[in-house]
Amino acid sequence: MKRILLTPIFLTMVNAQAITEQTFVEQLKKTHPFFNQQALSSQIKHIEKQATTANEDWAIALDAQYKDEDVSHVSSITAYEQLDTSSLTSSATRKFTQTGGDITLKHTWKDKSEDLNTSRNTFSVDYTHPLLKNKDGINDRLNTDVAQLSINKNTLDRLEQEEAFILKNLHRFIELAYAQEQQNINENRLLLAQQELDLVNKRYAASVVEKVDVLLQEDAYQRAKQQLLQAQQDLTLLRREIAITLAYDFDKVVAKTDLYKAYKFDTVSLKNKLQSQSRVLKLLELDQQILRRQLKSYQNQSKAKLDLKLGLSRDGEKDNFSDSLEHQSASWNVGLGLSYPLGGVKNNSDISKAKIELEKSREAQQEKLLDLHVQAATLKEKIQLLEAMMLSNREQIVIAKARTVEERKRYANGNGQASFVINAQNNEQSVALSYAQVAKNYQKSVLDFKATIDQLVR
Repeated sequence: MKRILLTPIFLTMVNAQAITEQTFVEQLKKTHPFFNQQALSSQIKHIEKQATTANEDWAIALDAQYKDEDVSHVSSITAYEQLDTSSLTSSATRKFTQTGGDITLKHTWKDKSEDLNTSRNTFSVDYTHPLLKNKDGINDRLNTDVAQLSINKNTLDRLEQEEAFILKNLHRFIELAYAQEQQNINENRLLLAQQELDLVNKRYAASVVEKVDVLLQEDAYQRAKQQLLQAQQDLTLLRREIAITLAYDFDKVVAKTDLYKAYKFDTVSLKNKLQSQSRVLKLLELDQQILRRQLKSYQNQSKAKLDLKLGLSRDGEKDNFSDSLEHQSASWNVGLGLSYPLGGVKNNSDISKAKIELEKSREAQQEKLLDLHVQAATLKEKIQLLEAMMLSNREQIVIAKARTVEERKRYANGNGQASFVINAQNNEQSVALSYAQVAKNYQKSVLDFKATIDQLVR
């Protein structure tokens, strides 16, 4: 008997360190590798976005050449018979995705020896700016814009996955609270069985009752003890599992929550709430934004390529390198370049496909809203029915306790049987366990409902 009474005393001692639902979630986030994996997936998305800006990097080029000419037998060339030409060209090119233009900085040095002794240096800057196709860099920025939308999707997707993971583990938290309640109910049943057994033994010693009454009470006590031992085993294993998951001391794994607490629903329409809060619907909306962004580029690519070209150069040629640098002549140029591909079969196909996929995504969003609305409404109805069942359970508990009192009175007055008292006490225990079971299902359904309307994790 002393061994059985240790558990409630233990629970009272550690109650100050018991785990609330909030503490449970915080500890889970702090210790479980699942959340680190989620954070790493976000880092990958940011790195992928950085990679899309590679087209803005400067491209450096260097070209060196040497040419030896002997044209003594070529009658059309009279300026020289022997010529050695060395040339070195260096350039730097960069694209500006915000405008769609690109700039090229270039320097060319050319040295001619033998019959012609000259050195020439040319510096130039050329800029091309799109006026129709790729205007404002709409096509150059496509991958970067899509990558940013993918980052936004990843943020929502992370929350969705974290919510599902937390929901699964909070179900275990509710199971822990239920296991604790189950053990307390079985402890009370064993305590009553012990009291009845002590009383029957005294009455049997006084020759007031028969031996069969003693045996019935002993059997009831052993059954109650076995049920308590099973409840203790279930609770211990669950606590051990949660302790390892949370990296927590086993002694601290005690759920602190009201298993019978009622949930209050908002007065806002479920459908309106889902339309404004559902992350799944927002993910589909981001898919549509990606398709609209791609469609915008596809439509732009079907336009003619009309580029404004600007150039500025300085050129000098003298007998030696230094003089060609000091004596430079400037020139500038401006022009337009126009080209238009005929047919455009692939581009038209891309546009048509993007429009169909966009419409398909809109229909999928409406379908998902319908599914979520059905799921949320069903869970709400389930919660309300479970609450009604809990109310009925509470009334049953009052009746069962009153019945036990009356059966004990009848038995004490010699008008009843020991089996009636035992049955009444067993019924009281059964009703209490049923109440706890319904309460467990109620709290799990509340968690499922919160997850469906995205209120479990924000």
